[in-house]
Amino acid sequence: MEEPSIPRRVVDFYSKPACSLCEVALAALKTVRRRISFDLVEHDVRQDAALAERWRYDIPVICIDGLVAFRGRVTEEAFERRLLQGPEAAPGPPSTT
Repeated sequence: MEEPSIPRRVVDFYSKPACSLCEVALAALKTVRRRISFDLVEHDVRQDAALAERWRYDIPVICIDGLVAFRGRVTEEAFERRLLQGPEAAPGPPSTT
């Protein structure tokens, strides 16, 4: 199957261990990554006080190219749709679906 042609995206994933929502979200990202290439950078918010303060009530948080795309729950379908929008797409409000 041929990969969609989009510029390489950078996805930052903010989470912490033993977070069930984080585990589900990361699994969704990794499944989509098998179909569409992107750079995935994982951040444990417990390792940085500023990150812990910023995201403590919102994890998991997924940023695409530096913009918050999702907070909390995310599905494979929603993530893939947002990823394929391209960097020129105007960011909408952060999604929780």
